[in-house]
Amino acid sequence: MYTVPAAKQTCSISSLKTCTWSPIRPTHFTMERVHLPIEEGMVLNIAELGVLEPIIVWKDPETGLTCVVVGRQRVKHTLEANKLRLKEGKDPLLVPGVVKRGSANQMAKYMVSENEIRRPDTPLGRAKKMSDALDRGLDEDDIAVLFGCSVQTVRATLSLLDATQAVREAVEAGTVTVTQARQLASLKPEEQREKVSEIEAATAGTTGHEKARRQRQILGDAKPRLKTRKEITKALESAEGEYASALRWVLGEAV
Repeated sequence: MYTVPAAKQTCSISSLKTCTWSPIRPTHFTMERVHLPIEEGMVLNIAELGVLEPIIVWKDPETGLTCVVVGRQRVKHTLEANKLRLKEGKDPLLVPGVVKRGSANQMAKYMVSENEIRRPDTPLGRAKKMSDALDRGLDEDDIAVLFGCSVQTVRATLSLLDATQAVREAVEAGTVTVTQARQLASLKPEEQREKVSEIEAATAGTTGHEKARRQRQILGDAKPRLKTRKEITKALESAEGEYASALRWVLGEAV
């Protein structure tokens, strides 16, 4: 098992492969986060910038195992990022690490606090950061890597800056989503404010699917509803020519 020397602040990823993700004794605390899937955005971000925040490791005095207490997602994603870097002929990355001493109970506190105490940016805050990055000469692909998201998300987030104050405040309050805000931003300013007022009134006191349903009723579905096989078959009865051929192709019938 690998132990990070107190004087050393970077961990070899190959060595960290032998680390257990969390303390394994029955009295130890573990979290479901360890089972989170790999995110491509985070992999690309680490491949480009490396791991910016040190992980915390702890050696269990009872088993002698070295445990990754804080930063398990960083280690998992760095392993994937190094696969990309090696394919590109680049050197593998190291993970900065700090050794902590203490009881299993203390390590459990670190685990919870490290994730739960964070305060993510608001959508508008992210939009302003993205806009600043554009002003500094970065393109949308660069920004997508920096924020660990897709180019489509970058564009949708930036569109907040083109919306009225009413729409921005609605996004910050969670009344509408960033995607819906982009839809609203295409309307005239007065129409934006009217739609926001309608949504606020219609969704007051609702959550989840019901809230989303009422939002769609006011804004309309951005995506057209797909027709069922029964609907396509019925349409085929009166269809002719190329349209009929297209419907048969959709149904998988020989043309």
